[in-house]
Amino acid sequence: MSALLALSDTTLAALQARLDRLAAGAAGGALLSVTLDLGAGGRDWLQRPPASREFCYWARPDAGVFRLGLGRAVVCTSAGPARFTALQAAHAGIAGDWRRDAGGSAHAPVACLGFAFDENSGGELPNAQLGVAAVLLATAGGRCSATFTTPARDRAGAVGRWQKLLAAAPPGATATVGAALAGVPAGALAKRAWNARVQRALDAIAAGELEKVVLSRSLRLPLAGRVSPAALLARLLERHPESTIFAVGSENAVFLGATPEQLVGFAAGEVRADALAGTAWDDEPLAVDKNAHEQALVVAAIREALSPLCATLALPPAPRVLELRDLRHLWTPIAGRVKPGIGLFDLIARLHPTPAVGGWPGEAACDWLRRHGEKRPGWYAGGTGWIDRDGNGEIAVALRCGLLTARHIELPAGAGIVAGSRAEHEFRETEAKLATMLGALRADADQARTGTC
Repeated sequence: MSALLALSDTTLAALQARLDRLAAGAAGGALLSVTLDLGAGGRDWLQRPPASREFCYWARPDAGVFRLGLGRAVVCTSAGPARFTALQAAHAGIAGDWRRDAGGSAHAPVACLGFAFDENSGGELPNAQLGVAAVLLATAGGRCSATFTTPARDRAGAVGRWQKLLAAAPPGATATVGAALAGVPAGALAKRAWNARVQRALDAIAAGELEKVVLSRSLRLPLAGRVSPAALLARLLERHPESTIFAVGSENAVFLGATPEQLVGFAAGEVRADALAGTAWDDEPLAVDKNAHEQALVVAAIREALSPLCATLALPPAPRVLELRDLRHLWTPIAGRVKPGIGLFDLIARLHPTPAVGGWPGEAACDWLRRHGEKRPGWYAGGTGWIDRDGNGEIAVALRCGLLTARHIELPAGAGIVAGSRAEHEFRETEAKLATMLGALRADADQARTGTC
């Protein structure tokens, strides 16, 4: 049977022995993690598609960081205004009794974390979720590792379950999306609907209700067969090494993409955040008043959100230009040191949603979007990332993404509307952003037709 990682009987027996030693005296709910150091390497873990539908993936290709989590040792979900508080409590409970045998590896076990844009939305994925994978395959610092995790109460049979999770999908079990790309260009009806929504937003801005609101639209492409998430992720890695490549899979759907934006990173008391707004593509100029205005709103909002939580906060005097494959953005990196007692969940709750994905003022913009029926698939414009046992972690804003189900893939993109915005220009901005996923889909279709990588 093909596997993502082949383990000898000797290695499996050693894993069992280490697990039994780790479990001595542990409560039934304690998490036990045993790590194998796999030596030097740079694997992205996508050479074979995993058989498990429950998985998470996180990669920073330009930093040589890749993580593939399979199955679930534990998972917690939440929704509503207190969703981040609930996940914070869940993490504290997990971390408080999480035992680890590092096996000489410097790689720490982590929990995957993600949430939708709106606190009350529902769909194929939970509104907010924190989960520790049963098997975590990781690459960082030029070394590879495998971490195996189980609750102490379930350690009997854990090694067998880990082996099953390492199984790869059989060849031919997936199809390409070549046939799904017909009809991608937006029709007149979609453009008219967009124009009407932009006009309603401009009317609200003119009336003083808002200063900015971010509207989104989606393309839904039908599928002739099951598509390989691993193949799409591999294309995104090739085409967007400067971005964060992410995926979360459930029984019902896979949400995946390549985002340029970090919501927040936190390690040893240091916080980092991206103020990213203003977009240009092709020959479009980036240095225009509309983009500068959007960027200034995001910078001010992040500063306002972080200042009460930070002892120090620093940012450059002017935005930089973030160059991507097909797009350019104004970017202001913000860094600081938090006050005692502040953790990652406190930072997420203060920062999300930024004006880059919601609008300004934040509560008024989100309320306007709810009243006008804004629907965002999966965790689009929410967040996805990881957190370790010590509370260090990183959350990316879930952009340039798609929600993949058995029958279709839905691709969302948005644009910020401010006074002076033109509907046709903002529509073309969404088209430029959709090109991230459409390009990966086309590359996957081309590879399937030619048999090349």
